[in-house]
Amino acid sequence: MLPYAVPWLGHALEFLSEEPGSFWRMLRGKLRATGAEVEICTILMGGQRAHVISSAAAVQAVFKNKTMSRELFNHQLARNCLGASQADAEKIWPPAALLAAAAEKDRNEEREGMEALNHEHLLSKTAVTTLLNRFKECFDASLENADIDGEWKTIDLLAWLKTRMFNASTTAVLGSKILEMNPKLAEHYWHYDSGFLPRFYGLPKLLKPEAYLHMEELLSQTERWVQDNLDKYDRNPPEEPEWEPDFGAKIVRARHRLFERVGLTLRGRAAFDLGLLFGLNANAVPITGWVLLHLLSPVTPKDVLSRVMDEVKGAQLDNGEIDIAVLSSQPLLNSVLHETLRHYVDSLVTRQLASDTIMDGYLLKKDDLIMAPSSLSQHDSLFWEEEDHSPPADTWYAERFLKHNPTTGKDEFSSSWTSGKFFPFGGGGYICPGRVFAKQEVLLAVASILVQFEVKFDQYLGTDKGGNIVELGSQPTGFPVVKRQYAGNGTLQMDGDIRSKSGEEDDC
Repeated sequence: MLPYAVPWLGHALEFLSEEPGSFWRMLRGKLRATGAEVEICTILMGGQRAHVISSAAAVQAVFKNKTMSRELFNHQLARNCLGASQADAEKIWPPAALLAAAAEKDRNEEREGMEALNHEHLLSKTAVTTLLNRFKECFDASLENADIDGEWKTIDLLAWLKTRMFNASTTAVLGSKILEMNPKLAEHYWHYDSGFLPRFYGLPKLLKPEAYLHMEELLSQTERWVQDNLDKYDRNPPEEPEWEPDFGAKIVRARHRLFERVGLTLRGRAAFDLGLLFGLNANAVPITGWVLLHLLSPVTPKDVLSRVMDEVKGAQLDNGEIDIAVLSSQPLLNSVLHETLRHYVDSLVTRQLASDTIMDGYLLKKDDLIMAPSSLSQHDSLFWEEEDHSPPADTWYAERFLKHNPTTGKDEFSSSWTSGKFFPFGGGGYICPGRVFAKQEVLLAVASILVQFEVKFDQYLGTDKGGNIVELGSQPTGFPVVKRQYAGNGTLQMDGDIRSKSGEEDDC
């Protein structure tokens, strides 16, 4: 147990610091101070014991364990972050006691409902290809309307990207009607996103009133969209196309059939659709921004961008279209993406122990929590810096996931050596079901921008205390920092931007 000063609260106040990474740095420092390679410790969070793990073996053991539960956290997320009732949360994620009381056949059917749906409509090759093609169509249309028609234009790149990518991914999955009904959906969403963790951790409305206000506003908008679609479908049941404007892709209609079967309320339906909207945009959009920032920034060696451009052009077909399969296999581009995920994803894998458990030689008690912070493992200098004498774990390094193949003489992408130390999408039975689509979506967005426009770095941008944009010049000190946010935020949001000069590529 790490020492703490305040009884019952324990480490909760330190954990809720908004200084990015401060809790994990504190924890890592205290463990290193013991003089031993301690990779498991216990903290106290409001009377609840939680065991923080960072060894690869322990993390993999958690992923393989089928008795540890996420029920507590799923229900907390549904209530606090999506606005669902406890009753609706339990209809989607039935309590373990109810499942145990059910017949074996019924239990398997209940457990496999959402999993089977995700495998068919989010993870299968056909589903991913269909979603990516729709996303590309929507994203390309937004780039064509970007008002960059051969003339050089100065843009704040990441702000310019944010709404375009949000609208494209939302349209590809949820349909075009939701944006027609809510033209400022992207603007409302990012306000909602910024309050996600304050709500999840249960901070009271008195401290974070805007976090709850934005959730209710977005939930109300989503509820109107759901109700309008349900009214229309009652009158004229739809066929089953790959995509249609009202409910978008097959995954959404399949989810609503599940919602109908389990008896979800209208607010519950809207809440879980809001969860899908969050899953689509909370990580993919900022990761795309971080990738572009590093590729275009003068602090990154110039040859990285030129080599990535060669890979992108190598994935183009004769008609100029991008072959997604080839793009997704390009080694440096994959290394850049995975290094960005390693460096900027601070996710928190959490489980509750259903029984006493031995882990790394320690006895962990029933009902205690297990916490596996991705940031702690993904910035472990003892692991990441011993591989091929790589640069420090706390720095972004484009080639970290490249391994030289002496047989072919080429550098190849590899992440197999990182098991238990690299898990930006979680792992085990609760791994993110949209991970395949998300990774290819990021690569496709980056490639589309680089192919269609010539982008030249101009200067860094930051924000002052009033939230106003300030110019920071081109020196490395101006490189955008991570926004103040709570631990476990997922993809870290950027405080800053890059101003660039953009024009159409002559040969695109």
